[in-house]
Amino acid sequence: MAVSTQTHNHAFAAPFALLVRLGAKVHAGIRALQMARMLSTLSSMSDHQLAQVGISRSDIPKYAATLMENE
Repeated sequence: MAVSTQTHNHAFAAPFALLVRLGAKVHAGIRALQMARMLSTLSSMSDHQLAQVGISRSDIPKYAATLMENE
């Protein structure tokens, strides 16, 4: 029995699309966890330690976002 290429491709398209969406959600979840961990770590540092890195406490969210962009 011959299966058309279009039918064959469609059979794989839906599961593949599902895997792509799932992968994107997992990636977003991992990134959110990394950001939360980074914010927590930076927030637990003393003002002196933050100054050594070159940031102030109010700069933590922006600094963490910048680090995440460069990753």
